[in-house]
Parts: sequence; C-alpha cells; structure tokens
Amino acid sequence: MNSKEQIIPGFLGIVGLGVEKYPTAEVNLKETINSSFFKIFVTHGETENQVKYFVSKNRFLWTGGLKLKEDFELDKFKPKDADHKFVCVDFHEQVIEIYTDHYSKIPLFYLRKNGIFYFSSSLELLLKATGMKSFEINNEGLLFHYNFGFTSFDYTLINGLKSLAGGKQLILKNDQLTVRSYFEFYKNLTSNTATIDTNIQTLDNYLFDSTKNVLASNKNIGIALSGGVDSGYLAQKIHECGKTFRAYTLGFKNDYNEFDRVDYLSNRLNFTTKKIILSPEDIISNYLEVSQHSSFPIGFNNSILNFIYKEAHQDGVDIMFDGDGADRLFLGMNKYLQLKKILNLYATAKNVNVHKLLAKMLKLVRHPIGSKLRFYFLKFNNNFPFYGERKLPNELIYDYEFEKLLNDIAIPEELKVFSSEKDKWLFFSFFSVYYTPTFFFHTPYELQLKHNIVSNPQFWSDKLVKLALEIPVSQKLNGRTTKMVLRKAAKLKIDDGYWNLSKIGLQNSFSYLKNSEVGKSFIKEQVQQIKESDSYQYLVNAVPDKSIDTERLIPFHIWKTNMLK
Repeated sequence: MNSKEQIIPGFLGIVGLGVEKYPTAEVNLKETINSSFFKIFVTHGETENQVKYFVSKNRFLWTGGLKLKEDFELDKFKPKDADHKFVCVDFHEQVIEIYTDHYSKIPLFYLRKNGIFYFSSSLELLLKATGMKSFEINNEGLLFHYNFGFTSFDYTLINGLKSLAGGKQLILKNDQLTVRSYFEFYKNLTSNTATIDTNIQTLDNYLFDSTKNVLASNKNIGIALSGGVDSGYLAQKIHECGKTFRAYTLGFKNDYNEFDRVDYLSNRLNFTTKKIILSPEDIISNYLEVSQHSSFPIGFNNSILNFIYKEAHQDGVDIMFDGDGADRLFLGMNKYLQLKKILNLYATAKNVNVHKLLAKMLKLVRHPIGSKLRFYFLKFNNNFPFYGERKLPNELIYDYEFEKLLNDIAIPEELKVFSSEKDKWLFFSFFSVYYTPTFFFHTPYELQLKHNIVSNPQFWSDKLVKLALEIPVSQKLNGRTTKMVLRKAAKLKIDDGYWNLSKIGLQNSFSYLKNSEVGKSFIKEQVQQIKESDSYQYLVNAVPDKSIDTERLIPFHIWKTNMLK
C-alpha cells in the first residue's frame, strides 16, 4: 500500500449480486462486513485508532471518530433521535438502508456502475473502487459550484455521482433505489413570541447542554479560536463545563491578527493558546497538499485549518471545537444587513404597487447599488425565492431563463414547496442550513480525520437549529448589528473587557495571498491553465454576462487535476 492510500481514512460499501467475488486486495481496505450480497470496508489511514465505527449483526454505524457514551447500544440506535454526526447502514438479507445524520456532517457519495451499487464517505476511495480513472464533469454541478462556491448535493461535479443531504434515508431493495427524508429541520417549527431575554437564556442553556454532552466522552480538547463571538462563546462553554483545553489561532505574516483578543480571553478563561503565523508560501504548499485527497474543491480559508489540526494532533488533542456555521443560523454576516435593506425596500414598494415600475426605473441608475437593486427586484417580481450564498457576478445582467435554470438546480425538491409564500428570511435560512455542510463541515471533517481529530459542530444540535430558525429576524438583525441574540447570549458570561477590544477580523486568506508576489505568480499560473479548459469555455457560454471570474475556479481546477491523477 503506498503513502497516498494510507492517508485516506473512510469507509466503502459495495452492493450487488456476485459481490462476494469483489477483489478485496485491489482496494487495499480493511474488510469489516462481508456477505454474498454486499461488502463494507474500512480504512484507518495512518493509525488503527483514527476512525470510529460500530458493527452488529444487522447494522454498521460510522461516526468518523466521534466517541459515544459507554452505555451506547448499537441495536437500539435510532437515527431520528441521534443528535450527532453519523452514517448508519442497516442490512437485512438483500435490503440495504443508509441514513445520513440530520445535517450531513459527514459526506456520503454513491453511484451505480455495471450493476453494482457503491457508497462511500470518501470520493477518492469510491473512484478507486469503481476503477474510474476518468470522468465527465457535470455541467449543472459546475454551474452551481461557480455561482455558490461549494458543491451541490443533487448536482455533484461528476456525472453519475450522487451525494446524500442531511436527514436522508436511502433504500436499495429489489434493485430499486429510493431516497426519502426521515428528518426534516424545516418542519414542525412554531412561532417564537418570546422576548429576546428569554431567547438569550434558552440559547445559552442549549449550547451548554450540547457542549457538556460531547465533552462527556472526550478528555483532550482543542478549539480553533478566531477572536470572534462564535468560537469565543464556545470557549466559555467548555470552561463552564469545568474542562481544560488548548486554543489554536491563526495569523498572517506582516498582517493584522486577533492575538490581543485571544490573549485576553485566554487569561479570563484560563486556557493555553498556540499562535500560528502563516506566510504566502505556507498557504500555497499547504493548499496543494490538502487538495490531493479531498472529496471537494477546497476553499482557501478551509484549507488553512489544516495548520491547526497538525498542531493539535501533535499536542494529543482528539476533539476540536469551532464556531463554524453559527453565522448561517443566526444571520451573522455583514452582507445580510444589506440584503435586509433590499428586502425592506422591495416590501415597501410592493405595498404601494410600484415594485414593477421601480425595477424599470432602476435601469437608469448608473451605480452598482442600482444594478443590484434592479437585479433583486426583477427576481422577486418573477417570484423567485430569496436565498443566500449566491456569488453575484461583476456585471449584474438579469436573464430570466438563466435565473430559472440556476434556481431549479439550487433549490432542493423538499424546499421548492415553500416558494415565496413563506417568510423570505425563513426560506433564506432553510437554504443556508441545507447547504452549510458542503460549505463548512465536509472539508474540515476530512482534514481532521487524517490527523486523528474529530469534531461535532456545537451550534448544530437539533434544539439549537430549531431555536435559531424560530427566533424572529428582528432579534438577529437589528440596526447595524448582526446575530444580535447570539452576541447578547455570549455576553452573559464573558465580561465586557473582551467585547470592548477592537475586532477587525482576519482578511480572507486568498486575498492575503493575492497581495504577495509569490501568490500573484501562483494565481497567474492557475488562471492560464483554467482559461484553456473545457469547463471554463462552458461557463463562458452559459452565464449571461459571458465574463468569468477565473480566480473563482482555482479550487475546482486543482481538485479536478488531483482526482484525475
């Protein structure tokens, strides 16, 4: 087994008649379950303790390293009630049922080839097992990835390949494949009429309980600390649980960092901090390294987390906390304030029946703000739902047919029933929650697993997600304040000294890279290669403005090159 194969922890399932003759040696995996109808393999990567899975007579449970309580009984495990990361496989004679966890914290790919059904937590393992040395890019998946910056569940980047979103049950029976939802985060929501003070206390209690439950099975604790509210709040919760932990924070060489804020918090909560300074050369070499085996095109900001995981692994950390995804639940990004203004303006215009006229008049405004307003007004006039994360082009040309195509690709079937009749911000949150795993969870999961580290995103317990969706927008976006209810909850037990320190925030690692000579050279080389590719030409012909932001395709280009090796 060569080094490339050794560092890919994951599992692979193969189902079909005659599968007992599948050449085990060719996939170089540790066989876990074997029958005349299916096989499930596990590879541990570099160490035998690197992954965690449970097997019984009729069940295989993969937790990706997450430990479960000592009294855990696999046969009594109920996917609908399990509030952590997992992939569960039930098998009965010639029936296979696969469950993803409620929010798809672990990726799960599947495809059918030559009468055999394959499923895996790793794209590289799956491509190897199927013998796919080449593949065709799914253009709809590419269109989604370019416009949103992450991968779709329904439209992956490879033709024929599918992936399971959160809360799904895939059933293979009598050679028929069925996918249904067994858990739906957007169902059974209630109207939250509680005061903000009540919601603040509820949020604080839920986060404490969620953190305490995870810590019950873990001793060596680490946290990726940015200096912001989300990770700082989690640090306070770990401290409140009476646990010691190590913090890891990143900074850029000769650039701004948040070390002063982290130092203050470490003195306040009595934890040790390791500061990691990155240079442009570090970022590039690390990016190329982690991209070699990733199932997805990696964002540059996600890639630099690998520096934290390396350090944490050396320190013996086995579970890592971070605040990823909280901004999506509690509307924590500054751009959401701008979107709120656009929504309010459109609502006002529609109330006095000038929304269509105003869309026409905005065409005369020669300013980017006017262009963006017109774009959204036209979309809303055409009854497209309001959803986030879209990377808008430099030239905002509104084309109805293109927007319809992109909308059909982007909106999953289960959310299409809500349309624009639902509260617009609620639909916005539905969309964000649905896609947060592919943006925030999957890449860190794969990077952590290679370093014998695991996480369980703490803001993504069922109670917290439901609470976040039910809390009124007015308690999240207020004036110039984003995620207000979360900020106030964090202030309950972190003193004002922390909040009074200046908070600027690290610039994006790709932006930092672009300001260096070595970064400019690296980007220029990638851009030249991209412009010669079929994928680039497809996008030029597909998008209305015919102008492609080539730099946006760098992660995709590097990912595709690695997967085809």
